[in-house]
Amino acid sequence: MKDFYQYIQESKEACKNIYGLSPDEIPFLKVALTREQLHQKQITYKKALSIVKEFMKKTIEYLDGVPTLIVTTDAEGYVLESFGDSGIKQMVDTLGITTGVQFREEDVGTNSISLALKHKEPIGLIGNDHFHDCLAGIACYSAPFSYTDSNELAGTVSIMTFVEYANQFHLGLLSSAVDTIEGEIRLQEQNHRLYLLNQVLINSTPLGIIMTDNQGGIIEYNPGAEKILGIPREMAMYHGIDGIDGLGEDVMKVLREQEKIENEEILLLDHQHDRDRICLVDILPLYDSFHQLSGAFAQFRDMTSYHELQKQVIQSEKLSAVGKLGAGFAHEIRNPLTSIIGLVQLLRQSNEHNKYLQIITDELERMKSLVNQFVLLGKPTKLHKTNSDVVQLIRNTVELMNSNARLNKIKMEFDSQENELVVPIDESQIKQVMINFIKNAIEAMPEGGLLLVRLQVHSEEKECQITIQDEGKGMTPEEVGRLGTPFFTTKENGLGLGIPICFDIVQAHNGFINVESEEGNGSRIHLHLPLENGRKRKKEEN
Repeated sequence: MKDFYQYIQESKEACKNIYGLSPDEIPFLKVALTREQLHQKQITYKKALSIVKEFMKKTIEYLDGVPTLIVTTDAEGYVLESFGDSGIKQMVDTLGITTGVQFREEDVGTNSISLALKHKEPIGLIGNDHFHDCLAGIACYSAPFSYTDSNELAGTVSIMTFVEYANQFHLGLLSSAVDTIEGEIRLQEQNHRLYLLNQVLINSTPLGIIMTDNQGGIIEYNPGAEKILGIPREMAMYHGIDGIDGLGEDVMKVLREQEKIENEEILLLDHQHDRDRICLVDILPLYDSFHQLSGAFAQFRDMTSYHELQKQVIQSEKLSAVGKLGAGFAHEIRNPLTSIIGLVQLLRQSNEHNKYLQIITDELERMKSLVNQFVLLGKPTKLHKTNSDVVQLIRNTVELMNSNARLNKIKMEFDSQENELVVPIDESQIKQVMINFIKNAIEAMPEGGLLLVRLQVHSEEKECQITIQDEGKGMTPEEVGRLGTPFFTTKENGLGLGIPICFDIVQAHNGFINVESEEGNGSRIHLHLPLENGRKRKKEEN
């Protein structure tokens, strides 16, 4: 790399031999920006000029007692701003060096600004290093700066002082200041981009987003939250998170316990339309760089339309099934009606009244059961969820069905690694489902055997699985595929409506039923139910 002496000598030779300048002349800066052009430049460099001024004022304070003028230019050498010692400023003003003029070597001779821009490194000129004699009383130090990712040259920052105060230490001080300025400009640019990106993401998402401090004061409340909750931003910011019923309790819980809440369904009131909204909520604790709790982040999605659509789809499927099974239903009713009509005719001719009346009663009961289940199938499944202990529910159901199993030479076992599992379910309906499948399993083993009920928790899928396994005759793949279809049954006297009702109940809990069966090797019925923040707790041993 060439040293300053070589740079200076090359510049002086160019001034003399190429530009035809004379050292005893007073330089005249020929090129300058118009007022409008200067204004536009200053707007473009506004952030950089502000940071340069802030840091270089501290540099002037550090150089206490040294008359100093700070000059900032763009990448073309146009002076955008100057401030500092009034004596030096007055002197350079007499030379026409004011804001808007361009430092060009062919006009002003050898100067630190042009050399710094040309060689892209800090340059210092003291006294006679300048080409013109009138500048021999000045020491100038210039350093180029850039703040883009591509390191594209943005301009220069210069220190001017009288030659008697000249010191090479000034160049090092200027270089350090410019490095700090570049870092600050880059940091502010990055923060600005992140801020814009953050605002675009927060303001454009349909999700409700709320951020709080560690006391529950709201510091961020996006339009999505305002739309879902129907609470204006100003009111929400004023009242804090405690003013949002349903959500405030969970956020304060996260702040107290510092444990996140994920995928929790809660009811939030839409104050504008005075209606409840079903929302899926995630709440996370936030920490600062010292790993201290700084607040909480809550996001929630309005799932009301989804649930309404799901109900409509289920209802539509039921209505469709009703239409398809109309013919089968008529057939099922016609058979007992034929028996009743025939037997009534026989009653007129026979004295065996009791025998025929019993048959009539049985057929009528069968018709009543069929009609009742048909009506139940056509109605929407209504849930009354409570936080229920699934382990105890299964244990009670197994105990209830155990006497029936023993009568059929069947041994029932319940296997669970959990002592307690609290899940929001409709306890009576889930019990109805288990009784139905256990009853089917008992009927599938006329010769006796083992009936196993197992409870498992799948943390990754956030669900629990209840398995009912028998050693009965099993089913063919075709029969497994038709399970859940109304009026399909493998039992001689079955109606084929119990299993569809079980499917509806589990689906209403946002779960599903999976059936594994092989002819001759029994069946395994898997009931999958979402935990929905189900809590596992171990009972204390006495």
